[in-house]
Amino acid sequence: MHHDSRRLWTSILLMVVMLTGAVVGNLYAVTISGKILDRETGESVPSAGISVVGTPRGAAADVEGLFSIPDLPAGKTELRISALGYQPQAQKLELVEGVDQHLTVRLMPEAVKMIEVTVETRETADREYTPKVAQYQMERRELSALPQLVEADLFRSLQVIPGVLPSSDFSADLNIWGGSSDQNLILLNGIEVYKPVHLGGLFSVFNMDAIKDVKLIKGGFGAKYGGRLSAVVDVADREGNRNRRVAKLGLSFLSANGTVEGPLPHGSYLLAGRRTYIDWASRTLKHNGIIEDDFPYYFYDLNVKVTRDFANGDRLSPSAFFGRDVLSLTSTSHDQVHLTWGNATYSVPFVHVWSHRLFSTNIVAGSFYDSDFGFQSAGNLIKYKNQIQDFTFKSDVTWFATARNTFDFGATAKGIRIVYFIGGPGDTLVDRSNRGWQYSGYLSDDFRPTENWTITPGIRVERNEIARATDWLPRLAIKRQLSEKTSLSAAWGLYSQYLQLVSMGGNLISIFDAYIPLDHTLSPNRGEQYALTFEGEAGEHFQISSDVYYKRFQRVIELRRNMTNSPDGQNANKPLSELFNVGSGRAFGMDLFLQADYGRFGFMAGYGLGTSLRSFNAYDGGLTFPAAFDRLHNTNVAVSQKIGKHSSLELRFNYGTGQPITQVMAYYYPGGAFGTLFLPDRRNGYRIPDYHRLDAAYRMRYAYRHWTLAPYLEVINVYNHKNVLTRDYDLSHSPPRINEITQLPILPSVGVNVEF
Repeated sequence: MHHDSRRLWTSILLMVVMLTGAVVGNLYAVTISGKILDRETGESVPSAGISVVGTPRGAAADVEGLFSIPDLPAGKTELRISALGYQPQAQKLELVEGVDQHLTVRLMPEAVKMIEVTVETRETADREYTPKVAQYQMERRELSALPQLVEADLFRSLQVIPGVLPSSDFSADLNIWGGSSDQNLILLNGIEVYKPVHLGGLFSVFNMDAIKDVKLIKGGFGAKYGGRLSAVVDVADREGNRNRRVAKLGLSFLSANGTVEGPLPHGSYLLAGRRTYIDWASRTLKHNGIIEDDFPYYFYDLNVKVTRDFANGDRLSPSAFFGRDVLSLTSTSHDQVHLTWGNATYSVPFVHVWSHRLFSTNIVAGSFYDSDFGFQSAGNLIKYKNQIQDFTFKSDVTWFATARNTFDFGATAKGIRIVYFIGGPGDTLVDRSNRGWQYSGYLSDDFRPTENWTITPGIRVERNEIARATDWLPRLAIKRQLSEKTSLSAAWGLYSQYLQLVSMGGNLISIFDAYIPLDHTLSPNRGEQYALTFEGEAGEHFQISSDVYYKRFQRVIELRRNMTNSPDGQNANKPLSELFNVGSGRAFGMDLFLQADYGRFGFMAGYGLGTSLRSFNAYDGGLTFPAAFDRLHNTNVAVSQKIGKHSSLELRFNYGTGQPITQVMAYYYPGGAFGTLFLPDRRNGYRIPDYHRLDAAYRMRYAYRHWTLAPYLEVINVYNHKNVLTRDYDLSHSPPRINEITQLPILPSVGVNVEF
């Protein structure tokens, strides 16, 4: 009670500070507002920086391209507008006392730099004076330039940033600053996406051709975001070309994808889809006697978005996403495996411009996830089912109150239903269904007492009916502008999470993972974060940023091992506290990120030093052990070189400390459908050898009138290093033989993209 009271009084104090800051009166009477657009496509340009030349004043466009700069003096004024991937533009204005101005600025795209990531604390960033700890802004063109694993993928591109780790070559999941993948809030057009991966985690569900903007926040995120303990990945889809109809077709080793976009009256549309054809290819190879067994697996996804612009700046942009994975196998012994899983989301955002100072985004949305797996062997049937139905209503408002105060506030109501089942007819392990409402509200203020200091207090309140819990979650960020090109930002905050992903498949793949809502018998996960970021430029060509962080996690859960089966569904009414072990965790470390640009040559290097620890009373007497994705050292180096007029070469090298695994001491066979069980040694007490891999890509691009041809060649693991994934045990020998299972071998691939 004392702890909750302290958090409540801290929250009240922060709100008082915010409201007190708002009393600063208007010094001038002119507000400049407007929107930033791409001149070639007519689409909005997010995070474009707008600065008032000769003053410390400025702003940046939001994801819809809207901006506002209040309380400017009358007279002659010059604006400078810049954005990643666009030519800078200057605009001179004559401001009249008492007359606000609304602008539409169209930026001209420039040649794409192969490797470039915008750190949010740069002067082109979102409200350049706002504290932005460990935030990165990326565009689709830059993300697509890095060498990929056969298929261009958002999550794998993000893994080049220090502090963002994959668990293996076979996983696109993101472990950010010591947090597990389910502790990341993943948003698509403002709506939460659950388990956004294909092929057991090999690829993310985000189609790179449909993405407009990606914001990654590694930690210390503000009051606007909630429901997760670790990090945020906020993705916005493109609106489509408003000027002309464009089509694109891409063929790669794994899949085919296509995009169609074009103008509509007062708006635009975008349709993007892809499908793998590994099932067709393997079937053809089998029929021709090249291989013995086919692999009947495929996934597909589809993005649809329509945008309607209104004369006053309002915008209605409904969108939908559908994605599904299907695998159906039957062995020669008639064992059967049938797996289907996927996501479907819809989002109807309405952006309303109330005035030159006040914008709001109101969303009605739904997000649906389901997985249905069945395994049948020797007459024994095991089923895994997990379903989420999420209906969300939310509103976010930005108010540019004064030259020194910008308020963000909003509220969300989310109705959610979750089903979780493991077992079979008459043999049930888990059978649960939970339904309830989640409510949240937030308020924050970017208060700028001086030109060099910005303080952003915030408060978020979350209420979860399933857990019967209410959390008051204060946040605080501070920024000190050290010089024109260097700054220091710090953040602190409390966080809660009501939904956790529970693994049933070990650390190898995420096919058997399931989402569990934490009820009143366990209480929500809670966390606390501290983060510090330095950002600056070294000379004309170098940009540098460095982060230090500490995260603490409470009430992390894991499914208890060797649970007994319960006939007739008796586990359906068991409290979660009897099905799961409860533990805690912490993570701490530092990152260093360096970028350089020398015209035709680009360079990016990141180094992360970090530790992620967990502790459960049920394991090893409560001793602390490293998390499965713990890596003390992790380094990424990426370089690009333009060759001639039409080609470029990209290289990426990754080195990381070997990850921990749990060795086996003994095994036994209890009978039933669950097979051989192993007696583990100390949890994650053994580390596999260090990881290192070099990838290369050679890309060409030829344009002729409205046609563009872009073939490419990629080679993954150029020198064919055998990185160890885990250990396997051959029980046909006595004693059992230990085999090391390796990850991806050298893997060349070719592909082509055609635009017309």
